[in-house]
Amino acid sequence: MAINNSLENNLQLNEVIVAMVPWPEHGHLNPLFLLSRFIASHNIPVHFLCLTARNHDLKNRLQGVRRNATCENLHFCDLSVPKSNEAESDKDLLLKKLGKSICEKCHILSKNTKRLVIVHDCLMITYIKDLDSIPNIKCYSFHSISSFVSYSTLRQVVHIVDEDQDKLIQELGDEFPTVESTFGPHLEEYIQEEREWKLNSGVVMNSFREFEGKYLDSLAIHAEDNMPVWCLGPFHMLLQSSVVSCNRSVRHVSLEFLDKQDAISVIFVSFGTTTTLSQEQVNEVALGLEQSNYKFIWVVRDADDKRLDAENNSERKDGRVVLPEGFEKRVEGRGIVVRNWAPQLEILGHTSTGGFMSHCGWNSCLESISMGVPIASWPVHVDQPYNTVFITNVLKIGISVWKWSRREEIVPAAAIEKAVKTLMSTPEGEEMRQRAVELSNKIKNSVSHGGLARKEMESFISNITNN
Repeated sequence: MAINNSLENNLQLNEVIVAMVPWPEHGHLNPLFLLSRFIASHNIPVHFLCLTARNHDLKNRLQGVRRNATCENLHFCDLSVPKSNEAESDKDLLLKKLGKSICEKCHILSKNTKRLVIVHDCLMITYIKDLDSIPNIKCYSFHSISSFVSYSTLRQVVHIVDEDQDKLIQELGDEFPTVESTFGPHLEEYIQEEREWKLNSGVVMNSFREFEGKYLDSLAIHAEDNMPVWCLGPFHMLLQSSVVSCNRSVRHVSLEFLDKQDAISVIFVSFGTTTTLSQEQVNEVALGLEQSNYKFIWVVRDADDKRLDAENNSERKDGRVVLPEGFEKRVEGRGIVVRNWAPQLEILGHTSTGGFMSHCGWNSCLESISMGVPIASWPVHVDQPYNTVFITNVLKIGISVWKWSRREEIVPAAAIEKAVKTLMSTPEGEEMRQRAVELSNKIKNSVSHGGLARKEMESFISNITNN
């Protein structure tokens, strides 16, 4: 499979070229990568502009995809961040350099097409303002978070009357997250900057209209200049019905383990790519899983290196986390520990998986809901506490492992054990599972041909190619 990297050598004059500009952290770039593949499957050239190390990881994911229109039309533009004498921890400086490189590449792309469509992560607005000098572009702002999060945070910055959410906030008290405890003090500045961004032709939400419709409609009402809002998700479900993958010759050890288990008998435990648990917390998770007596798959890893110039970092962490002595032997046959990568979507989609203990990142939430798996939520930061409220109190397909108001404390083994047992073996957990299955069926219908999600995606494709 040929994957293009050189811009000047590979460009031909096209009616439309799409440039994808992700925020270079996995939780943000993953959905944009899936969207890129879907757009490319419509015979539209798509250039994915990202750091070399990130693109390398994404290219590896395509090794199991048959050579087709997606592969032919998807081009990876590798960007590097020049080294400087400035402190390596200066994230803003690194992003400014990255933004400059992105704008330079977009200028090149714009010369080889009648229209350059740029789909950019909304967080990149600060760093790509030089795009306004390109005459033949259309920009679409992409939000990787849920509509519930966007709406809830907007309400805390801009006054919006909503009795339903006021009632929810009153019921939850200090368990309802605040902007200050999640996104920090500068969110209002960011929201204002986005609302003043003059290049936007529309907003793309990583969501599913049939369970976030209310919040999507409210966001559309309060958008500047009646900006169109597309709800395009879940991307992995749309992609499954459009792109055929090759069968892999070797199954992951986690899937082999699941093959041997009874239906809905295993809980999957994973805290994403940006969470590192302390040694004390790792010990409590191990004890809680052991004492629950339930079968489990536990993904144990350090967080990915968050430095944006990771490709220049020769001293990578080995990702080793120390487990309690004798733990793996004591749970042998009942649970397995997976270090580093695990095929999360395939695990969640396996019939033996009955629950998901998660940090409640939005991508993980969408994957779990789409597979009909209830969630034991353990939020850590940013949008995750809001997602927890949405999962547990709005959709009612999950429980909280620990109170958000006590987030600074170590979560004890007893709480972890209780969450596992509640999700896996109580009537309450079974009701959540049934609701999750119902939502999963709605998603499957919606992404099928003629479904709402499919029509909305087709509307977006039409907009970027015809207008």
